[in-house]
Amino acid sequence: MVGLLFLSVYSWYILVEKFLVLKDVEKKNRLFVKSFKKGEIPRRIKCPLNSILEYGEELKVRSGAEYAEKHLEKAFLREQGLLEKKMTSLATIATIAPFLGLLGTVWGLLLSFMGIVAAGSSSVKVVAAGVSEALVTTVAGLLVAIPAATGYNYYRDRIFNILEGMEYLFPNIIDYLKRKD
Repeated sequence: MVGLLFLSVYSWYILVEKFLVLKDVEKKNRLFVKSFKKGEIPRRIKCPLNSILEYGEELKVRSGAEYAEKHLEKAFLREQGLLEKKMTSLATIATIAPFLGLLGTVWGLLLSFMGIVAAGSSSVKVVAAGVSEALVTTVAGLLVAIPAATGYNYYRDRIFNILEGMEYLFPNIIDYLKRKD
């Protein structure tokens, strides 16, 4: 139960953090795209798209526009990695929490049956009390796993949409780097 409590707290921490981070990224990327399409480069907006552009400009200064174009995807992959940070932990929690709950249930049933053998009584009261106590860990495991799995799928979709929007603007960034001198 202590392990499940820890996993629950950690998964809720990730869920809240992802909500705040992705909300901020979506807002700043929208502002960046709006300004970029007007022909402005909003330097003060710290977002994944701006990071990609800055990386491209740095590469262009050092090695030229063609080199920057060929290696700009590295910046995109770096930003993708930052957006997907802790998603593996959330998926792992969603996967192992029910198993930990089941382990607790089986362990509790084992102890219950050992108690029945030691007491020499197999009355319904003794069996039912042990079984109901053992099932608490299964319920706890599911209560941890369901929000983690739901959050994982929800945030996976949001991250995909953010990355898709970034990919859509990628050719425009390359064109900007080629014509900027």
